[in-house]
Amino acid sequence: MTLTVTQDAGVSRPALQSWRTTTAVRVFALSLATGTVLSQGFLVESTPMLVVLALVASVSSLLEWMTRNRPAHWHAVGEAVAVTMLLVSTQSTAELGAYLAVAPIVAGVRYGWVTTLNVTLVSGLTAAASVAADPRTDALSRLGETLPWLVIGVGVGLLASWQSRSTRDQAARQAPYAAAHHLMARIHHLASSGSLGLNSTSLAMELDAAMRLATGGARSAIFVVEPDNSLRPLNAGEDVERLAQEIEIPDSDRTPGAAVVPLRGAQEVLGYCVVVGVPRWTPELDERAREVADEFAVRLDTAVLFDEVRTLATSEERNRIAREMHDGVAQEIVGLGYIVDEIESISDHDQTRELAAALRAEITRLVSEIRFSIFDLRHEVSDGRLSSSLADYAREVGHATGLRVHLSLAESGPPLDARTATEVLRVAQEAIGNVRKHARADNLWVTLESDGSRLSLEVRDDGVGNAGPRENHWGLQTMRERAATVGAELDITTRPDGGTAVSLRSPTTAPHEGETAHGHHRATG
Repeated sequence: MTLTVTQDAGVSRPALQSWRTTTAVRVFALSLATGTVLSQGFLVESTPMLVVLALVASVSSLLEWMTRNRPAHWHAVGEAVAVTMLLVSTQSTAELGAYLAVAPIVAGVRYGWVTTLNVTLVSGLTAAASVAADPRTDALSRLGETLPWLVIGVGVGLLASWQSRSTRDQAARQAPYAAAHHLMARIHHLASSGSLGLNSTSLAMELDAAMRLATGGARSAIFVVEPDNSLRPLNAGEDVERLAQEIEIPDSDRTPGAAVVPLRGAQEVLGYCVVVGVPRWTPELDERAREVADEFAVRLDTAVLFDEVRTLATSEERNRIAREMHDGVAQEIVGLGYIVDEIESISDHDQTRELAAALRAEITRLVSEIRFSIFDLRHEVSDGRLSSSLADYAREVGHATGLRVHLSLAESGPPLDARTATEVLRVAQEAIGNVRKHARADNLWVTLESDGSRLSLEVRDDGVGNAGPRENHWGLQTMRERAATVGAELDITTRPDGGTAVSLRSPTTAPHEGETAHGHHRATG
């Protein structure tokens, strides 16, 4: 991975191979022309022309290197015109004509047979024009010296085009993946070195703090532009919809003390930072705010993209683990259960049958736990609303365990972004799983409230309580880490009437733009 990062950015293997081949063709043509001059004894007279050809070859190779990953057919055309005009007008084709074949061969290696034919045609027309411009010498003789090398060039160029076609096609197919690989390699390098934060929520909080410090504003809201040109807030508040409207209206109609600072990328606006509560907005203040926004813009956009990639990768990995568990360890344990059943059925000893029955019960419990684990891994926030996914999960646990599940789910305002919703769902799954496995409870209460600006989740039970951390068990620590990831706080307390209460509260959330969801108020048992 490190080698990929430290190489010249954007150098693909096919492009590098093509450049090396065309450079070798030019060197060979210059060597052949030099050998011809030496054999004819015209080295002194032809040295200036050889130097000029070497310069043309060097410039052409340099231009190809600079545009190695994007087609630039005019390089080959320009080289063909310059070389043909130079050699024909100075009547040097007899000694240095070998270089006339370079342009068609280069076109064949890099661009294909169409460009090869076009370059050859341009060379022929240039030669004819050069001869017509100087009719004092034998035109047929000069054209006759030019024609063989052009024929050789077009022949070799067409052959090279045919040979390299598969390489070009493969490069075209791999181009998107090569670009993605280069991007991921850079992100991996920066993330692993600790020099880049890739958490969009944390970066939005940093930008908010930096913007308030620079402008003296009361608060700010950060919005990113989605692919469909909608706006998604990263640090919502109670007035997130009103602040979003500030972006659309003219400066003169904005709320006093409010300003919109664009988050500018290289070629487009990536998002906006709406600052409110500034006593007096001046040009100097505006410049300072833009400097802060420019510092965070690309970092924030990269973090948002990385969040999406990470969510997709995490989901795929969870599904892969679920498949492996179902097809591997779960089937193996079920097979052991059949063996135990066989032992119990054929044994004549009461103690052996009792032990077999106890072992069979334990195997049944393990299979049940594995199935719950597979269900946990596969359960996702599928419709954009956390409340419905949470309700489905809690009802499934209630049906499987006999717990009486009481749901109070009120989700309004814009839905949570995918990462926040997923992390909150995982916290709820862990808390409900602890109730199922350890609490010995009769009732489970799950409460969710989200209005697009604040989030509250509670999971309570009437079991034995004492939900402290256990040695070599990381469930509670994992819940705290997930809560911290979305900027929330997790509390685990003893319920007054017995049992445990797990509560997660977030002062701010990271919602998407969307319609209000209907709250769910249900009880299942």
